[in-house]
Amino acid sequence: MSHIYDFGISQEDALVEHRALKIHDKDSLLCISSAGEVPLNMLALNDINIKAVDISMNQNFLTSLKMNTIRSLEPVEAAKFLGFFETSREHRKQLYVRVSEFFTEEEKLFWVQNIAVIENGPVHAARFEKYIAKFNKTALRVIRKKNMDKLFALSSTEEQKEFFDRKIGSFLLKMIFRITFHPWIYSNRGISNKGLQYSGYRNISDFFFSKFRDFCCSTIARENYYLQFTFYNRILFPEALPEYLTEEGMDRIRRNHENLDISAMSYKEVLRQCKKGEFNKFHLSNIGDWMDKEEYAGLLRLIIEKSSGPGMINARYIYYKHPIPDDLKDSLVEDHELANKLTEQDRYPFYKLRPLMIR
Repeated sequence: MSHIYDFGISQEDALVEHRALKIHDKDSLLCISSAGEVPLNMLALNDINIKAVDISMNQNFLTSLKMNTIRSLEPVEAAKFLGFFETSREHRKQLYVRVSEFFTEEEKLFWVQNIAVIENGPVHAARFEKYIAKFNKTALRVIRKKNMDKLFALSSTEEQKEFFDRKIGSFLLKMIFRITFHPWIYSNRGISNKGLQYSGYRNISDFFFSKFRDFCCSTIARENYYLQFTFYNRILFPEALPEYLTEEGMDRIRRNHENLDISAMSYKEVLRQCKKGEFNKFHLSNIGDWMDKEEYAGLLRLIIEKSSGPGMINARYIYYKHPIPDDLKDSLVEDHELANKLTEQDRYPFYKLRPLMIR
């Protein structure tokens, strides 16, 4: 296996998640660990309790590594260690000594066995990032580096849209998208085959290309770390660092690090075991793309059963929008207006939003 986890960076803008879930201090959030961006950024933004879960132990190891990095290093050091900024392999090994002081024995064993991942920057080691990095080299040649540099120099989204249509969105680039995101190629290389079960094995490149325009134009490019990392495999500007790597965010996380519990469990397993009212906010990521209709309906029923009153769910999806079960239509209200508003602000707009209010 050429990768040790599927995602090095969670593909969800935590600022959008924060607004969709209407997070406030003292909230209790159940979320997907993935690569750690959602739980860590939420902890950086508010004093809340978080349980982050993932059935992949390796994704949890990565989330914990990022947490320990925050506790051990200063912002620029942390960005270099994780792979957001460039530095030498030797420097990362030196920083690793400090980060590893917070490891459990299990974590020490895992990272010692994967020390090359540390040396090269942990966020670069995932299946998706490796796949997209290959695509980016070709795409950047077509777009031309000077055009991407110009995009990052513009100061408004309107300027970015005009520049994209004039200089970036070429026919040749669309052809590259058709190849890169053809299901025969993308499946099992960029994403697990199960994640495409609702795509119908159609060529989804047109959808991704339209979202790519939003990616380049909907937010200020200089402030979008997803966009910078996608094309340059690093963050170009310090002001674009994710919230959990800012000085203020790191200070809050250090104060409240015990408020984050990371567990290798399924979302349903946690819900079955937790007390009623233990959580009032629920981040589902795009878990529905990986579940059949009955599984997803059962998950929503569990959330309603365990929620003690008003709360929020935010789900995302690419391929299939699961219907709300008839027996839950009085308990869940979809906020379409909020979804549309937040979609326009999303720094990674490839997943559709679905905020659900729990009555």
